[in-house]
Amino acid sequence: MNILNVELLTSSDFIHPSKKIFASYSNRLEGKKIALGITASIASYLSPKIARELMRHGADVIPIMTENSLSMIGKDLMWWATGNEPIINVSGNLEHIQYAGIMNNPIDLMLIAPCTTNTVAKLATGISDTSVTLIASTIAGKHIPIMVLCVAHEDLINSPATKENMAKIRKNGIAIIDPVLEEGKAKMPEIDDIILAVFEKIESNELNNRNVIITGGPTREFIDDVRFISNPSSGKTALELAKESLIQGADVQLVLGPTIVQIPKAIRSINVITSQEMTEKVLSLLDTNPNSIVILASAMSDFTVSKKSGKIKSGNSLILDLMPTQKLSSQIKEKYPKSTLILYKAESGLSKEDLIKSATKKLEIDNADLIIANDISQQNSGFESDNNQVIIINKTGSSREINDSKSFIAKEIISEVIKLI
Repeated sequence: MNILNVELLTSSDFIHPSKKIFASYSNRLEGKKIALGITASIASYLSPKIARELMRHGADVIPIMTENSLSMIGKDLMWWATGNEPIINVSGNLEHIQYAGIMNNPIDLMLIAPCTTNTVAKLATGISDTSVTLIASTIAGKHIPIMVLCVAHEDLINSPATKENMAKIRKNGIAIIDPVLEEGKAKMPEIDDIILAVFEKIESNELNNRNVIITGGPTREFIDDVRFISNPSSGKTALELAKESLIQGADVQLVLGPTIVQIPKAIRSINVITSQEMTEKVLSLLDTNPNSIVILASAMSDFTVSKKSGKIKSGNSLILDLMPTQKLSSQIKEKYPKSTLILYKAESGLSKEDLIKSATKKLEIDNADLIIANDISQQNSGFESDNNQVIIINKTGSSREINDSKSFIAKEIISEVIKLI
């Protein structure tokens, strides 16, 4: 007789299918437990997407919903989105006590998005008559970070009572994520902007209040009023470096050549076109903050031409007289010796040894503190790709090779920068 062995799974063995997306983007929030508060706003239709983006970076998301929010979004939808049953009413399990850490099960952060002005008023006055406000009030007593994204009609946001309540919760330590004001309404910002704000709040802020200047993208050197010399740099590397610097608490200024990358609202960007404009802008920023961390991640043109006015007639041969541009990298330490300088060195078709040699020579000539070398001829890396293969080289000559996403590489580079200061 054949005996069929059946192994029964307990509830603790079961992994909700929705949790298969954990850390599919990054592990930045791995091990973090985030309570997502949802109130009765029409913008709550975006809450599942916020939850899943947090999960894709490794977070375990606990939905906390007010009873009134159920008229906008279903409980089962948030259950599906997160793999965790939403808390509508605090039960005999005393969830507000658990998540404050009194029972050794604390959350790391609470994000209330969307948050109504009614909930803001309750947070300001300590009214704890919903699951969201009760849990928020309790964890505030344990100094667990709380973030609020208040959305409503602009007139309601601008009412004296709401302004007073917003000022009060900010004074009490609750972080405010700014909405987008358009069409007479305070709306949800881009999901990426919300996630970036969470990163910034939950990280250690090793670059707190340090000024970081980052250049990115290509520059253009005009031949005439229509044509120009440029390169396919996308600005993606600079954007990731700016995000990572912001997450670590820095005051970021991104000097960006012509690109189509979307810049988060929290990052101050300055648009330039030519190499001369980029050079002048960076030096101007350094005049104001000579102790800045400077990361030259742009692909500035090495050559310029004498521009012709109008449009050169086509159909005939044309000889361009290329003149070298003045190197920005060589001016930084000479003029601002207290700055911290990080350079990029792009080559094509070199061996690893020759690439390191070329980058090291540039590091020494420009007196840089760190240099990142990469071979743009490598497949699936370089300018327009989301990935890259780089070698990080410091002043001692030690090097480290990374082949990963530009986001991960930026995180590693900023970690190296933190070691320098």
